[in-house]
Amino acid sequence: MRPLPPPSPADRLLGALAFALWRMLGALVLPVALLHPRLRRHTWGLPVPEPGWTWIHGDSAGEHRAVRALAPLLVPGAWPTRASLRTPVPGALPAPLDLPFVVGRWLDRARPGRLVLVEGGLWPGWIAACRARGIPVVLVNARPSRGLQRWRRAGPLGRWLLAGVRVVSQDAVGDLKLAAPPPRLQGPPLPPGAVVGCSTRAGDEAALLAAWHRLPAPRPPLALAPRRLSRVPALIDELSAAGVRVRRRSAGGDAPASGDDIVIIDTFGELGALLDGAGAAFIGGTFSPALGGHSPAEAVRAGVPVVHGPHTQANPAAFAAAPTHPAATPAALAPALAAALAAPRGRPLPGPDSARHTLLRLPPPAVVPARAPRPWLRPLVPLVRAVAARGRGWSGRPVAVGVPVISVGGLTAGGSGKTPVAAWLAAHLPGAWVVGRGHRRPAAGPELRLGWPGRPPVHGLGDELEMIRRRGIPVVSGPDRVAAAEAAVAAGAQVIVLDDGFQHRRLARSLDICCLDGRWPGGGGPLPVGTRREPWSGLGRADVLWIHNRVADPAALARRLPDRLRVHSRPRPDHWRVGGAVVPLGARPPAPVTVAAGLARPEGLLCALLGLGILIDDTVLVGDHRPLQGLRPGWVLSEKDAARLPPGAPQWALCMALELDEGPVPPALARLVQARTGLRLQGAP
Repeated sequence: MRPLPPPSPADRLLGALAFALWRMLGALVLPVALLHPRLRRHTWGLPVPEPGWTWIHGDSAGEHRAVRALAPLLVPGAWPTRASLRTPVPGALPAPLDLPFVVGRWLDRARPGRLVLVEGGLWPGWIAACRARGIPVVLVNARPSRGLQRWRRAGPLGRWLLAGVRVVSQDAVGDLKLAAPPPRLQGPPLPPGAVVGCSTRAGDEAALLAAWHRLPAPRPPLALAPRRLSRVPALIDELSAAGVRVRRRSAGGDAPASGDDIVIIDTFGELGALLDGAGAAFIGGTFSPALGGHSPAEAVRAGVPVVHGPHTQANPAAFAAAPTHPAATPAALAPALAAALAAPRGRPLPGPDSARHTLLRLPPPAVVPARAPRPWLRPLVPLVRAVAARGRGWSGRPVAVGVPVISVGGLTAGGSGKTPVAAWLAAHLPGAWVVGRGHRRPAAGPELRLGWPGRPPVHGLGDELEMIRRRGIPVVSGPDRVAAAEAAVAAGAQVIVLDDGFQHRRLARSLDICCLDGRWPGGGGPLPVGTRREPWSGLGRADVLWIHNRVADPAALARRLPDRLRVHSRPRPDHWRVGGAVVPLGARPPAPVTVAAGLARPEGLLCALLGLGILIDDTVLVGDHRPLQGLRPGWVLSEKDAARLPPGAPQWALCMALELDEGPVPPALARLVQARTGLRLQGAP
């Protein structure tokens, strides 16, 4: 593909003016988008990935075949999004609308390392917002599509938009869709030798039906897969009015063994699997000079003879990958079909190296610094600090409870990994009890509530402590943590692990551990601008800095940390819990997968599921500890959210284990714990 010349100063000025106009018009459109049910899912409450992941976007289902080819190669991971409001795309999450106050806000939360756009989907607001944040943008599997040609013809605006956008064309690396893995077949297959109309449009079906009627008897079965599933009812009415018997594939049963009626493929995402064993495939859109034909990649991969019209310029690499049978006009379609059916079937092609070659041409991910989520509240920071310091102030002598106390806390509120670390320590210390305040537990019940493993509590403990109890660790839930620790000692505790105790100074402790989430170590700023509870200087009170997850910006974090023992860990998916039973990680929840989360940072759960190869179709996200309502069997939850449900709930809870960089038990941590508490961590070298 011919590259565009670089933009001139006049081009940049015109682009800046056009972008300002876009922002003004977008501000007027935004209220409408918030009121529209489908658009609202792309505007408000959007899920985001972990920082540094690659945002990879395909507008609709066809582009996502290329996404599925490239996404498994992207490190640390790929966040696939969709934009189509008409066609469902399995496994793709909603993309932010290309509107001001939507794109920038989403990017500041997501902080992707790069944006990968597939084929001709160029979104000016996304590109401009990424450019302003130093996020590289690349267009892959680029082909002479109508969208790309439209921007090329835009002159100065096109040059401004594409400035700095790296283009990886099909001419250079091949068609990514040919490297996509074949989909799984959910229903019955088509009979051998069927003629399949792939991605047909208005006019294609009539031409194919006329050609099929001209085939000699006995005719092979005919199946039609319209490009837009929304056309299925009208297509059925049109064929029925012509005296053709029609059956929808979703009605069940096999396709006809003779040419008596026609099957409409009205299921989504299975065409590549249905082509296995087909006799011929006609590619829709190839009689349209403006469209230039849809992609034949699925038929080519399956080794099916391809029939097409004269216009294939939109997907030249895929059409050139295998022998085809062209028809210059719709009248010539019947002989082309007959020739394809008589031709020897090719062998299914292995995935080409186009995905690997594309990966080598991608720009490296950028490190995007965190931005304050609520900068307009910065004048309130001194007031919030003064109130918090007064609430935490403790002028008396810390209370000792007669056993060692290890405090696990965080610099930020929510989402720093405190509870997993507290559970890990308690599991490695014989006689350990975990003490916490029981955040958002049910109000009814006594102040102090003891939770024993294997014995359902009478009164709610709070989701975090209930999760720990279900792991087999005794807990005490109580707002007064001194009284809670004393109750644990009276019940036989030999060591107390205080969950979320870094700012709680009334209870004397033997060891102070402060947890930092490497993705958002500073929480985006102090409260209420961000979620940081106290200044960075507060880390000086910690004996151990426990850094959870991959560090998004190592250089910036290193400048903030004092010289302390550091432990590095990350969550690792370990198993499922379904209906009270432990299920191996290799099992899969029923598709399509809906994820519900009441977490401060649901990004970790979503990215863990994507890392397991699970396709997420929908998300229900609420605030941290907030109730999840309307849950259905088979939905996926975090272990923490599942702790609010009965043990036998039919949802799939993903249970995580901590994986430490320094081995199962870091030697330096084990020595420090033994020196401060006199206790030995189980598994210590």
